[in-house]
Amino acid sequence: MKKIFSKQLVLIIIDIILLIVSINAYNGIYKSERGKIEYTELSTKFIEENQEPVFRIGQIILYSSANAVDNSNGNLKDIDISQFTDIELYIDNKTKGDELTPENTISELYVDKIKVTSDSNDGEKIFNYKNPLMCGKYTELQSHTEGGILFNVVNSNDNNRKANYDEPVFYTDCSNPISFGYINKNILTGCEVTANNGSISFDGSILKNANIDLDELKSSINFTIYLRNNYDEEFVCNVTIDNNLLSDDATTQGIYSGYLMKIIDTKDVKYNFLKVS
Repeated sequence: MKKIFSKQLVLIIIDIILLIVSINAYNGIYKSERGKIEYTELSTKFIEENQEPVFRIGQIILYSSANAVDNSNGNLKDIDISQFTDIELYIDNKTKGDELTPENTISELYVDKIKVTSDSNDGEKIFNYKNPLMCGKYTELQSHTEGGILFNVVNSNDNNRKANYDEPVFYTDCSNPISFGYINKNILTGCEVTANNGSISFDGSILKNANIDLDELKSSINFTIYLRNNYDEEFVCNVTIDNNLLSDDATTQGIYSGYLMKIIDTKDVKYNFLKVS
């Protein structure tokens, strides 16, 4: 009887082990299949939510020129030259209609993952927020911090009156541009410049007077814009700006003529903000 009991016990234990293995295998298959279903559902939801974007970049305007500091009391024998580009980036929040709603108004905005690349090591590359009232004028800037650029979102006329536009400011209704400045500071220092026709201008034309090759000043500016609307939904857009100081029109001199203004075509879907939560 003991042998029979032992044999039966072994068979029962084996059956239990097989049952546990089967259950675990089923759970593994179920979880795997359920994971696939959930991933598909999330992917479908993500695509559906972003087919008609709430926010997109409507326009990017670039204004480029140069500036010089004469350290020789007007003798043009000791000049430091810098090149600058102002960037005005407008957000279009009217893709679904003109009415302002919690969905298409902003409660939070910041810019991060900032990177400036150039084939030239000449000069100090500086990128940061710039007071939009100073657009088109050379203004000294400090390099952005590692934490990115956080904007103060203005949502009332009273806040607007109190706003300090030397600090990052953006309107909740997206009616003002996101304003940046890029400076390639001191690309040439202590140089002597020969005036043409007896005069010289401290603008983009001085780059030509100083024989600075515009190909050497090309740069690529990359950053990511994060925003949150008043439904507490988050959106993101990666931006790349190729800062080429040559004119698209081969008949003109580009920045050598004094200044260069460009409007970037933003019809491509890459300028749409993706809803991420």
